[in-house]
Amino acid sequence: MVSFGLMFRPGHFPLPHMLACMKVAEDVGFDHVWFGDSHLIWHEVGPYLTAAAMSTTRMRVGPLVSNPVTRHPTVVASMLATLGQLFDGRAVLGVGRGDSAVRTLGLPPMKLAEFRDALRLMRGLCRGDEAEVNGSTIRFAWLTRPVPVLLAAYGPRVLELAGAEADGLILQLASPSVVEWALGHARRGAEAAGRVLDGFEVVAAAPTYVSADRERALSRVRGFPATVSNHVKDLLRHYPPSELPAELVEGMERVADYDYLKHGQPDAPHTRAVTDAMAERLTLIGTAEQIRAKIGRLAKAGVTHVCLYLGIVEAELHVSTLETYGRKIIPHFR
Repeated sequence: MVSFGLMFRPGHFPLPHMLACMKVAEDVGFDHVWFGDSHLIWHEVGPYLTAAAMSTTRMRVGPLVSNPVTRHPTVVASMLATLGQLFDGRAVLGVGRGDSAVRTLGLPPMKLAEFRDALRLMRGLCRGDEAEVNGSTIRFAWLTRPVPVLLAAYGPRVLELAGAEADGLILQLASPSVVEWALGHARRGAEAAGRVLDGFEVVAAAPTYVSADRERALSRVRGFPATVSNHVKDLLRHYPPSELPAELVEGMERVADYDYLKHGQPDAPHTRAVTDAMAERLTLIGTAEQIRAKIGRLAKAGVTHVCLYLGIVEAELHVSTLETYGRKIIPHFR
């Protein structure tokens, strides 16, 4: 079984429009609604998470993804734990080391050792455990509904950390071969930690565009590989290309320096070197039948949840896109 979610950037569309889309999504079989968390280029995520939870009855709600740099780890954990308490345990925390939210402040992502400690702290608090912080013993005494913590990752060491410490893994791409490679590292981390990944969630998060017009679809998703390229360039500073999957690395070095103030936009200057092949292999585009087949390959590779970046689709096509998924795609994975 594969669950499905949609993701919006806070403030990218009017809130009433997004809430109406969530209602349609819930009615046609979607299971999650996610919001990006980057407080300078988009609106603050917290009010949107609350509005989404108040406007739905079944879907899980969470950020994709928060970080422990711009908010203290205890604040991140408390925000999601509170959401879960208020809304029937429907909260889920997606977290990473920090991307656009920290880079727009001129800060680097959190270093791995520090992030490992932050992840353990957030996950422990979200499970109701006690934790030690600056010599103080703390816990959420009011917590009765644990919140799963999913880790966004690209590189081998962070993927292994996900397997060792998190409840799931978020991969911001839709390449079956890269998913297989990433899960191999997650399993390695789990084995080293003495864990078995039963119930481990694997999220493939990527733009979608349902259309038989390939050129139109490619033009809408072209900004996404440029976003991925920035992470790949970081990886290539630490790993030789031979240690990374070809589908992740190929062509990425040609993408210009990334402008985070135009994060994810299809017409940004940094998208010019993105080839059709790069765009196609990392996203979910084509007819419903073509997309369904690719999701089938993702599921075979180990994906348990598909998150659709709906923001690249024109607003007037949001409802029809969700309904197409509900009629022609989602039922095949139940």
